[in-house]
Amino acid sequence: MTAHEPTTREWIRMLIEPGQLLAMAMTYYTKVCFEAVFHRGEVLAPLLQTSKLRDEAFGRFWVDFSSARPSAQQQNQDQDQSPLQPPQIQNSTDLIPPILARASGVVLDVGPGTGTQMPLLRLRAPAIKAIYGAEPCRGLHAELCARAEEEGLGQKYHILPCGAAAGELVPELQREGLLPAGDGDVDVEQVLASAGGVFDTIVCVRVLCSVPELERTARELYALLRPGGKLLVVEHVVNPWRTAKGSIVARAMQAVYGFFGWSWFIGNCCLDRNTETALRAAADRDGGWELVELERWFGRSPIPYISGVLVKKST
Repeated sequence: MTAHEPTTREWIRMLIEPGQLLAMAMTYYTKVCFEAVFHRGEVLAPLLQTSKLRDEAFGRFWVDFSSARPSAQQQNQDQDQSPLQPPQIQNSTDLIPPILARASGVVLDVGPGTGTQMPLLRLRAPAIKAIYGAEPCRGLHAELCARAEEEGLGQKYHILPCGAAAGELVPELQREGLLPAGDGDVDVEQVLASAGGVFDTIVCVRVLCSVPELERTARELYALLRPGGKLLVVEHVVNPWRTAKGSIVARAMQAVYGFFGWSWFIGNCCLDRNTETALRAAADRDGGWELVELERWFGRSPIPYISGVLVKKST
């Protein structure tokens, strides 16, 4: 697959599109605060219930935004392309189908949001035994559940009300019977070390940008993989402006959007994470991954991507 090289006009649009997204998210937050104060009578909510209002606003924003965007499968079919093999990458959505085509076994779907990738997982249904969606934003659960039913995955899809960090994820996996239950306080590291892995596939699509501790979370996700398990990633990252594929202008725009509250309004998302380095280092204690296939895309954009698969050693 090759990436579409943007024209000057397209490049300028790429630079300003994150700003439009940020403005939209700001509008949702303002609206939620207004409703809390003037409709629900929660006058101090913007000061005392900030996290709750942020979660509500982001939930509404992401449901509307993701519903308005065509899925990767729809875009490719509209262009009479195979949904799994787009010949040319036009945007980040095109990166997802060929990566999710490698999902199999017991799957952890990290931060699935409203389930926009569900049609692609449905295509892999014969190879997938069960899917566990770890989604901390409860405002998205209803939409996620409905999408699973719509795609015929209702029996296979299980929503976990937590984030990717093991401190939240391990207790939920214990409740699901995927990890042995502990006595008293859960020693997360001990549970992970003794489990020997839980999942055959872990899917991370546009989610590692928002986990609280990237390096630690990457190590914990690695520990949850069974030997030979696959970590499938499509993630936006810091612009590689020091390389020939990067852009110093795009890197500067990342900093500008961060200054104006990108992370605050858009679900704790960070535009400047070196996710590839964190993922590669996650397997260091075992001598590295058995296989790493990662490619970089859209280096001239404020939202460049990496995509690919990392495979845990079989023994």
